[in-house]
Amino acid sequence: MDRALSEEFVDFLSRYLVLFQEFFALETQKYQDISQGQIDKLNDHVKAEEVFMLRSKGMEAERERLMQRTQASVSTFRELLPHFDPDIRQQAEELFDDFSAVIIELKEMNLRCNYLTELRLRRVDAALKKMKKQPELQKKYDAKAREELNSAGFISKKV
Repeated sequence: MDRALSEEFVDFLSRYLVLFQEFFALETQKYQDISQGQIDKLNDHVKAEEVFMLRSKGMEAERERLMQRTQASVSTFRELLPHFDPDIRQQAEELFDDFSAVIIELKEMNLRCNYLTELRLRRVDAALKKMKKQPELQKKYDAKAREELNSAGFISKKV
């Protein structure tokens, strides 16, 4: 691979790394909010995640265009690293290692968020089942929810 294309890959990988570092920070904040019971902030996290997904799709399309320009028949960055210009290879390997580490941390944080969210949802589900068995509680909370002007019902099930 020539030097110019190697530099384009390094620039791309650097921007890709920044994108996933931002997403990791978002997931970390989401985990903290869930663990502190601040579920009112989840909607904002979901919107930010949707933005991230759109940005990552654009970056992935750019990655595919760059990969097509290489003469090597490889499909991953790891396989492409040996083909980099020798003067840039070290920088590319370091960026790739950083990127790989962020992806591993992101996956772990995502598993934590999913697990904690599942626990919280089970508690809500148990509370709803308990309330259904006690009609006096259901009437009380339904009436209170109807008093709220912006309320969509007793409990929003949007996740």
